[in-house]
Amino acid sequence: MSRHRHSRLFREVNNRIYDLLESAEPDLPGEFLCECGRDCGRRVLLLPAEFANLRQAGQAVRSPDCRRRTELAGGVPALG
Repeated sequence: MSRHRHSRLFREVNNRIYDLLESAEPDLPGEFLCECGRDCGRRVLLLPAEFANLRQAGQAVRSPDCRRRTELAGGVPALG
């Protein structure tokens, strides 16, 4: 699966996780998939409100490890 397709699929899964959490347990954190586009399989623990803030800012869910790796490789902080 291409990196772009992988990221898009995980984004859709995360949107569904958010919908379920928001309707059932909005005060409890959920495990969201890292949307870095790699096959990392990392999970990110977020409250539904935190996830919504990321989406409103146009950002993707990224594990701290993937953000650091992108910063080191590119020399500038990754968005999202």
